[in-house]
Amino acid sequence: MLTLSHALSSILAASLPNRCTLCQQPLARGAGLCDVCLADGALGQVCLHCHRPLVIAPPHRCGSCLTRKRWRPVVSAFHYHGPIGPCVARIKAQGQPQLVNPLAKILASRIRAYHDQGHLPLPQALVPVPTHASRLQQLGFNPAWLVARALSRELTLPLLDQLVVKARPTRLQHQLDGQARRDNLREAFSLAGEGEGQQVALVDDIITTGSTLKTVTRTLDQAGVRVTQFWTLASALNRR
Repeated sequence: MLTLSHALSSILAASLPNRCTLCQQPLARGAGLCDVCLADGALGQVCLHCHRPLVIAPPHRCGSCLTRKRWRPVVSAFHYHGPIGPCVARIKAQGQPQLVNPLAKILASRIRAYHDQGHLPLPQALVPVPTHASRLQQLGFNPAWLVARALSRELTLPLLDQLVVKARPTRLQHQLDGQARRDNLREAFSLAGEGEGQQVALVDDIITTGSTLKTVTRTLDQAGVRVTQFWTLASALNRR
């Protein structure tokens, strides 16, 4: 159930379609977020694996992650616990899919910058983390799919959204911790298509512990699909 403040915020946003969702300052066109708010919530210079803040980059990994022989880049645009975090949460908590595109544009710019600097190869395709049919019916859309579609358009990459499905409903991950998260996801995903030999980026709206992304990755591995990196709008990694 929405709190009164959230409800009033939603009503205000709907009545002011050309204003920033956060600060209500006028926008040149359309709905979404102003440049100031987007900049305030940016993730900044962080390790590409654990998202620990970096003083100097490159290299785009912290000292601990530089010693890892195997690692997977995790690219996010915003702090989940920063100013933009509530907007990312509103996408599904309050059914506001219109916030996806302005946020995904910033993520695409970040990915493109890493690629142009030679630090990040682009994948062959994008795979969104699937949601269960019951949740899809309740919400009306899959936030991860919307993010992946926006990135697909921005970066001109194929969208493979039929490779894996969520086979059973699960509890919300943010309500759980540790072993409970892993138990919650056990056998939650299954293969639904073929993509052997593809190197893909797995896309979601938020990364907290990475449990969901890792579970979907293991499922895709069974089909010979190699997940080379994770892309999310917001990150809750390294909260300190």
